[in-house]
Amino acid sequence: MIYQDLLDAGLLASYAAALNSRAGGAHAPGRLTAEELRDRILESGGRCEWCGCSLVNAAFELDHILSLSRGGANKASNLVLSCPDCNRKKGQKHPARFAAEIHLRTGRKTALVMRVFERYGIEPARQNALFAAEAPELEKPNNPLSGQLEPTSYSWPE
Repeated sequence: MIYQDLLDAGLLASYAAALNSRAGGAHAPGRLTAEELRDRILESGGRCEWCGCSLVNAAFELDHILSLSRGGANKASNLVLSCPDCNRKKGQKHPARFAAEIHLRTGRKTALVMRVFERYGIEPARQNALFAAEAPELEKPNNPLSGQLEPTSYSWPE
């Protein structure tokens, strides 16, 4: 589907039927209506709830936060608007793992990522790139570590 303020009721009904069919096959509890999908889509504000990219006039997908295969329910409270890229990358991953991956990859903490971190008691961390263009240069004059780092020699067992 394409994100727009006016969503086609027929497409929403078809999408709900497809999600309900998939959930039935996974023996997941819950049944979605087209109205619930519309409300959930519009609540997102036109952004991927994982990475935060704009989806206005772009393709989007609805993603179960906790996948059906992991025991997630087929309910609006378990759905998020997702860009196709995030939905593919997440796949069947646990939401905490994917939230950490999103945070590491983008440095962003969307409301969903923060909610997942809080739900699973995760303290987000981000490792800075060591060899990328944005890596800090240690020998710059304004760097407090300048001149304090000495090369280390290692002896390897033979």
